[in-house]
Amino acid sequence: MVRKYLAATLVLVGVAACSSDVLTTSDTAQLVPKQSASLSSNIVVSPGDMHGWAWMNDATDTPCSGVNCMFVAGPATPPAGVGSGQLTTPTGAESYLLGLAAYQGTHFSNVNALSYSTYRQSVDAGNNLAVALQFNVDYDLNDAANGYMGRIVFEPYQGSPANSVPQNTWQTWNTLNGHWWGSRANVTVNNVLQPNPCVQATPCTWPQLLAAFPNIGVHAVYGAVLLKAGSNWPGFVGNFDNLTIGVSGNSTTYDFEPFLTPSSKDSCKDGGWANLKRANGTSFNNQGDCVSYASNGK
Repeated sequence: MVRKYLAATLVLVGVAACSSDVLTTSDTAQLVPKQSASLSSNIVVSPGDMHGWAWMNDATDTPCSGVNCMFVAGPATPPAGVGSGQLTTPTGAESYLLGLAAYQGTHFSNVNALSYSTYRQSVDAGNNLAVALQFNVDYDLNDAANGYMGRIVFEPYQGSPANSVPQNTWQTWNTLNGHWWGSRANVTVNNVLQPNPCVQATPCTWPQLLAAFPNIGVHAVYGAVLLKAGSNWPGFVGNFDNLTIGVSGNSTTYDFEPFLTPSSKDSCKDGGWANLKRANGTSFNNQGDCVSYASNGK
């Protein structure tokens, strides 16, 4: 079933293995105003400044914290900085994600870059599992239908050769060259319900997705970008980093780090610099050093 996942600054609607796919009146009553995506070229997301991202338990409709949802140093050498996001699902009933309510109303036809990196620590006999990239989707942003329409999902193994996601290896995925599938078998286009050709059993390439749904995009009301693990993934431990989203030539890269980094010049004052670090994990020598980094990233 599809359930709601709400945080103070985030609306997420998730796909799990249950029987219904609807939002209730109480769900919509708790919605927050939609957010605009930043045009900054690089954003460091850390516990000290989440930049709107939130950890969620995708099975219980609650925020997630602790060892199942956290930022860590490593593993190995991440593609950006020294850390990454990590998701752990001890049992098959669990699923967790990190999500950002942003990019609402963005047509996929305007997306010119969409990539991220994954790393799986746990054993997977088929070498298939890795953190998935998902969006809350609208198959026709131009029609009047604006109810929740499920998710569109990229999983690295889809469309790739067998055993293409090895353990203990950082891999970067250009998802515009991959395969995507929707969580709903029937979707609304031009206000008419129709079969979805791009489902998990028959995923579509990005060009095929755009050809089937020319006006598809991030939902204007429930829109969010999600990094998820779980739903029948017992014993999974995996990481993600270096998410890049480009829209109409403006690209933003999200670097996930475990350190508290300066959110502003003021956070460096009154001794705050001593408790902060750069995204690469190095410490500041003094307040001025911290202020300089907060101002220009150096």
